Amino acid sequence: WLKRIKKWKLILEVEEIYGDVSGNERLKKRELLVCKSADAFIFPTQLLSDAVNFRQKPYILIHGTYQVEPDRGIKFNDGKIHVVYAGTFDPRKGGAMAAIAGKSLPENYHIHIIGFGSERDKKYLLDKIEEVSKTSKCTVTYDGLKSGEEYIRFIQSCDIGLSTQNPDAAFNETSFPSKVLSYLANGLRVVSIRIKALEQSAVNDLLFYYDENSPQAIAEAVKRINPETVYDSRKRIADLSENFVREIEALTRD
Repeated sequence: WLKRIKKWKLILEVEEIYGDVSGNERLKKRELLVCKSADAFIFPTQLLSDAVNFRQKPYILIHGTYQVEPDRGIKFNDGKIHVVYAGTFDPRKGGAMAAIAGKSLPENYHIHIIGFGSERDKKYLLDKIEEVSKTSKCTVTYDGLKSGEEYIRFIQSCDIGLSTQNPDAAFNETSFPSKVLSYLANGLRVVSIRIKALEQSAVNDLLFYYDENSPQAIAEAVKRINPETVYDSRKRIADLSENFVREIEALTRD
């Protein structure tokens, strides 16, 4: 209605279909209805464009944060390989599975869990960490909720970031795991479940995938990584940022 009066160009940034996350079909229909009003889009994935851009309007992609964080020069320096899961404790996102993966890792690994969740989800996660710690050679710890500079410094102290979530969840088809870009922007190698949104992304070749949704598969993928090899994810993120600036200038100008 406002577009008809004002005659403006409407560019929608659509990050995900929230109806898929909540399982609410009525909400999803309302979201798709709004999308029909757009003249152009900003999406995180090609899959999301395929799902909502029915009229083939112009669009560009931005997978997540392209803010490269300079190296703070901070490491644990204890001879161990440090692996971090950062994010929600929602069971669909795999925080507990990341902790359980510690059972299949040797003593020179340390898995850190940081993030947030409901009291119920947090208790479940802490119980799993306690259970794993009783028998695992690998160290597994819950390190609290980090934000801002504290988050950046903690993340950069680690070597590998985990993106562990249920590959069968509906939201995987229309969203991009934000933690993947956060890890890459801080120079970490990333272990992730194989999903189409990542395989079709501009960072696909930087990721280390596992295919079976199990703690053992996560551990095997982690062990395949040699943190001593040359790896520069920051350069890729910086390149994507420059490219996005050019693309959004063209999108708003046309």
